[in-house]
Amino acid sequence: MGDRVVWKLIIADDEPKIRRGLKKVLPWEDLNIQVVGEAEDGRQALDLIHQLKPDILFVDINMPFLNGLDLLEKMKQTLERCVVIVITGHDEFAYAQQALKLKVFDYILKPVVRNQLESVAIKAVETLEKTRQYEERHKWVDHQLKSNSILIRDKFLVKWIDHLMDEDEVRKNLDFFGLQIGPNIGIVLLKVMSHLDTGGTHRAWDRELLEFAARNVAEDVVRYESAIVFNDTKGHIIVLVTMAEAADWPALGEKIQQRLETILEKVVLLDQCTVDEIAGVPAAYRKLADELTTKGSLSPVVVLAKKFIDRNYHQPDLSLSEVADGVQVSPAYLSKQLKRELGLSFIDYLTKVRIQKAIQFMNDPAAKVYEIAEMVGYSSQHYFSNTFKKVTGTTPLIYRKGQR
Repeated sequence: MGDRVVWKLIIADDEPKIRRGLKKVLPWEDLNIQVVGEAEDGRQALDLIHQLKPDILFVDINMPFLNGLDLLEKMKQTLERCVVIVITGHDEFAYAQQALKLKVFDYILKPVVRNQLESVAIKAVETLEKTRQYEERHKWVDHQLKSNSILIRDKFLVKWIDHLMDEDEVRKNLDFFGLQIGPNIGIVLLKVMSHLDTGGTHRAWDRELLEFAARNVAEDVVRYESAIVFNDTKGHIIVLVTMAEAADWPALGEKIQQRLETILEKVVLLDQCTVDEIAGVPAAYRKLADELTTKGSLSPVVVLAKKFIDRNYHQPDLSLSEVADGVQVSPAYLSKQLKRELGLSFIDYLTKVRIQKAIQFMNDPAAKVYEIAEMVGYSSQHYFSNTFKKVTGTTPLIYRKGQR
């Protein structure tokens, strides 16, 4: 049989005649048993047990140096699954009873009778086989549960973001699946644009494979964070993160996006936000999904131009010509497409991005206004403050005070 198991047997008895008799009295191979070692005293037996890790042990109670009972006491920590059969004389029956307390499988009285030995050996093999089958079933069930638990977990997460569960149900399920998420939750929503390459080899991807690969990459990026990564039913990758530092938050989504684009060589759309409590996650998700849907409906030229601006907004001299060159169209054509699809001129869109980034950087109380101005592409703090007020209706200093 392909799955035939040969069980290893060690015989431990200080009488050579008994050891020889036990080896020869039965056709061990027919019982799927192989005699792998003999020991004439307790110490030698213990060494063999550690070395060979037998499945079955025949052990005499009275052996020199280390008697059978002491041997069983020492080995019970090492070989829990070993089937131990004690060999004893009539006058040692009290010892045999003590051995049974040590959870030995059975005992055989001397002189050993062939039929009795065969019956005990067959029972030992049946017990080992049942244990093996149970462990294999347990491993299979455990594997199935782990595989299916990911699917069940993801179904719960999708129901949560689709607002199909109340908060109490959500918390119970989070506990059940061992998902750690607390206040100050960051939400990242990403979508891989399968029809838009970033350049490079232009490898062909199956949509399902692309989403699977993207999820694995995202999980790898946030593996040291308290994060949950899953897919919704619309092809988005969702990352929920418990944020320790709000100031570090904007960089995490961008890090995931950049890693995805580098590995997959596809344009990846990104939107992210924060919520204070678990109850706010579904509404935040819907808002981000709507925004990504809008972004996904844009022409490839505008998508690529937006990405170019989003990556280079910090450059003080970023121009329409540079962006147009980066996406390989003329400045006039790009200007027209931005106005048509975004309703904004190039300068207006660049300003919008810079001010949005500035607001994110203001979450860091240590960042000075002039430092934030430089980080978003303004060499003059005065010009930055005037632009900030035009867009938001207030100055950076007043805005920051209002956030405290």
